[in-house]
Amino acid sequence: FRDRMFPTHSTFRAEVESWRVPFPIDVVYTWVDGSDPAWQAAYTDHLRRAGRLNPEAANFSRYTNRDELRHSMRSLWWNADFFHRVFLVTAGHVPAWLAVDHPRLTVVTHGELFREDELPTFNSHAIESRLHHIAGLEEHYLYMNDDVFFGRPVEPQLFFSPNGIARMFLSTAPIPPGPASADDAPVDAAAKNGRRLLEEAIGHHPARKLAHAPHPQTKTVVAEVESRFAGELAATAAARFRSVTDVSLASALAPHYGFATGRAVIGDAAVQYVNIANRWAPGQLTDLAERRDRDVFCLNETSMHGAHEERVDDLVTRFLERYFPRPSPFERQYSSSPSSAPPV
Repeated sequence: FRDRMFPTHSTFRAEVESWRVPFPIDVVYTWVDGSDPAWQAAYTDHLRRAGRLNPEAANFSRYTNRDELRHSMRSLWWNADFFHRVFLVTAGHVPAWLAVDHPRLTVVTHGELFREDELPTFNSHAIESRLHHIAGLEEHYLYMNDDVFFGRPVEPQLFFSPNGIARMFLSTAPIPPGPASADDAPVDAAAKNGRRLLEEAIGHHPARKLAHAPHPQTKTVVAEVESRFAGELAATAAARFRSVTDVSLASALAPHYGFATGRAVIGDAAVQYVNIANRWAPGQLTDLAERRDRDVFCLNETSMHGAHEERVDDLVTRFLERYFPRPSPFERQYSSSPSSAPPV
């Protein structure tokens, strides 16, 4: 159990093995340090060159750093310790607190995944489109943003069936009707584009978006999607900012394609999304911290300004420190004291 040996009677051995996930599962994080002066300068320069964009295509709020990655990795270590390796994909910067020499951690730069003429990129859809090319990545992996957290101990079979089939977690939000247009939020445009591709290629019509949660992936399926829709994926990878022609490979298209072709199933996880910019967020965070009954949760926002942003930063920081107070070995300040020992 979780690579620990426990005595048992031989009668029960086959039954235990029938539900246990027998293969390694990696975790891939994407992360940007929006406070990095060099990154900010490149962002500002290319935003000026890009001209008019949808307001949400280059919304700077999405790059705000509230130390979410540190606490998400704490949640991974303490609540999802079945993982094999962690790959952190960045523009080249790393957090000052990160123990980059940890044996189960590999930092991957955008330069390792993109052509030189495609960089720099500020498009999460583009970054998603290249993750399965990470050198050494296992066949099965979880794609995660740094604002997603494991809220309580979970097992690998929450994300993959023992036979290797990925699970997908549906949102209650529908994919809006009609074709993608310049008026769509980029996430809606990408979902619409993915739906169109699936309808045309295999007659599948996905109706709902996927939840803000870890996205279970199998490299074989993702590579097949990339091969089948090569032009659309190449255009997405080349778009520096979110574009109306994008597709979201890892967080939408590949899971829906896997489902349509019998290689993914709908999963059942206790997932919660908290819009930290709205008035209900303080109460929702209080409930989360007290009840701790969510398998995973996401703390996300679209746009904030001025003093309101400062209040939200403080709210989120205090919540994360309360919920995940114990450091992980991925932090330079990790202690090997009993309070920091791995769970048993």
